[in-house]
Amino acid sequence: MTVPERREPLAPLHPLAPIERYGGPGRGRPPALSEILASPDMDPELLFSDPSPDPPAAPRPYTGGPPTVAGDLDPAMAGRPLKELCAKVTGLGEAEAAELVRFGAAWVGSRQKTDPEMPLPESGDFRVNLPAYGLLRFYEADPERIVYEDDHVLVYDKESGRPSQGVPHDAHNNALSALERLTGCSLRLPHRLDAGTSGLLMTAKTREAAGELGKSFQKGRVAKRYVALSAGEGPEWDETEADASIAKNAGKLVARANGPGLAARTTLRVLARRGPKTLFLAVPHTGRTHQIRLHLSFLGCPVAGDRFYGGVPARRLMLRATGLAFPHPATGQVVVLGEPWRGEDGGRM
Repeated sequence: MTVPERREPLAPLHPLAPIERYGGPGRGRPPALSEILASPDMDPELLFSDPSPDPPAAPRPYTGGPPTVAGDLDPAMAGRPLKELCAKVTGLGEAEAAELVRFGAAWVGSRQKTDPEMPLPESGDFRVNLPAYGLLRFYEADPERIVYEDDHVLVYDKESGRPSQGVPHDAHNNALSALERLTGCSLRLPHRLDAGTSGLLMTAKTREAAGELGKSFQKGRVAKRYVALSAGEGPEWDETEADASIAKNAGKLVARANGPGLAARTTLRVLARRGPKTLFLAVPHTGRTHQIRLHLSFLGCPVAGDRFYGGVPARRLMLRATGLAFPHPATGQVVVLGEPWRGEDGGRM
């Protein structure tokens, strides 16, 4: 998409800042990319200094059986509450089984169910995923990390380590659910970030907004900017176009120069070289799973902390979504958030 050279100030819907509107204090955000680039002595790793709270260290409370219990529904239990089934198959008391359902560990058919009193259907299958860290609710959204909000859209600076939405054993400790609890709104995700990736995550407040934003993603009208950090010998190039296709091989994603696969293209630019660390700007032109991580690994510069694609060990995945531009779903006006855009990375954009 074409990002305007000049930006009109965004008129916030609310007169109060999110930290005042929703309460605080917040956990804070990392320094701006422009600050890192302007200060040669600053460690670029500071851009990734925002890991979210991790699950408290605790032994698995469900040591008597496998982590997942699954099977076919018993017609004799049709109409009985879901909590009774969970109690029966896990050996837990009914009260704890009800909490397990509320936590998001129970699935009927292909859908996650969180109402313990839901009547069971006559047929179908079920599974109960027992969370390794137990029924611990340890994550809430930080109002200080809301970077944009109006009647239609909310954009949140997601922390690393938290999934964008619920996972099979936990519907609580994720960005979408936490934002719904914070704002009192029912939200939808027109796109997602990997759990390890931090940065700008867009949510829609209405079904209509979600539909329009989804169309914008499909038609390539959304522009995204990421920064990534690698460690070790940096590349000889300062800028390149990665166009290796992405395919599955033995169940794993790979990038390959030749052969079958989905077309993928990423513009990569070196923003800073600080000792053994190289900071990249990554501009994806397609939206393939793990695209930036795969392309950097293919070029011999895997993202630090990326244990899947050869990155050196790090405290987190050093990948952050720093820029987002999209046509507003109600007005069509281009909303430009974050950095870097034209003129914000030394005039090289």
